[in-house]
Amino acid sequence: MFKKIHNVPKRLLFTFTLLVILLTAFTALAFAQGNVLTDPPQNYELTQGWYQGRETFYYDFGANTSATEDGQQVVPAPIYVLVTGFDAEGNPQVVEGQHNIVDVIPGDPGYSDLWQVTFVTVPEDYEANSITSAQQILDAGYEMTVPGVLVNCPLVPADSTLSEGGAPLVQGWYQGQEVYYFDFGQNTEATAPIYAFITGFDDSGAPVFVEGQHNVIDVIPGDAGYSAFWYVNLVMVPEGYEANTITSVEAVLASGYETVQPGLLVNCPVLRTAEAPAAEETTMEAPAAQETPTELPSTGGSSSVSLAWMALIAGGVLLAGAGLVLLLVLARKAGAN
Repeated sequence: MFKKIHNVPKRLLFTFTLLVILLTAFTALAFAQGNVLTDPPQNYELTQGWYQGRETFYYDFGANTSATEDGQQVVPAPIYVLVTGFDAEGNPQVVEGQHNIVDVIPGDPGYSDLWQVTFVTVPEDYEANSITSAQQILDAGYEMTVPGVLVNCPLVPADSTLSEGGAPLVQGWYQGQEVYYFDFGQNTEATAPIYAFITGFDDSGAPVFVEGQHNVIDVIPGDAGYSAFWYVNLVMVPEGYEANTITSVEAVLASGYETVQPGLLVNCPVLRTAEAPAAEETTMEAPAAQETPTELPSTGGSSSVSLAWMALIAGGVLLAGAGLVLLLVLARKAGAN
């Protein structure tokens, strides 16, 4: 789990302890988010980060989603989109007025902000929203098609808002109840690294984050490899480190500071990024390509899906039981060593 490893047995024990602490903290955060079915509306504010020395701003939906053991991929959950069939070009014929259906919400085992679209073919005379749960779909025995499309749709309380927009609020169904999610559009299954800075650990073993230091990323919308799902890296800096003297991943790597991966994944879709300095404009992406579009953005997904498909997909919700899984994985690794 370490990018730099010294005294391996001690480091494995240390990493295990750190993981327990961080997972406890993030689990408490998840529970603090409450029940999306009953909580009052929430306004999500932007968080500042750094991208190649430039200010970047993203929404933070927390650590509700699991990653694979190596941290390279997101673990998705299914969202059901009802269709009456497909046209000659293979485009789905979505049931007009039917809301998409999920079977997990934050707090349920297996929840994920990243949804795998599953088309459910219903009869031509199907009445919209007569099916409102995954169990009804399974009981009906309708044919299902998985096109390989993934969408980033974090579940939130009804009537929630985004401080600067960036994604529509969409209604779905969960076990016969209305649910709501922000639809950030298509996203790749791959993760990207995000770097947070700590000076060490307090007496209880909790990490001490550098006050005022913004997290650092190396890809934004429009860049190859962008993903809204970030795998957390903790950068161990000395006590005298001055906040925001490091503002790029290049500087992180050049510093030689030790980096620890606690096994946490956060969903933080980037909304906008400051333009490059004038001297760099000829070699950088155009500013428009560096901002997240206001509707159904493509956030690096590799599937060759048309914009029409994306407009039809508007999908879902799910949350994690990631803490226990990650602990078991790391425990196995520690035992093997």
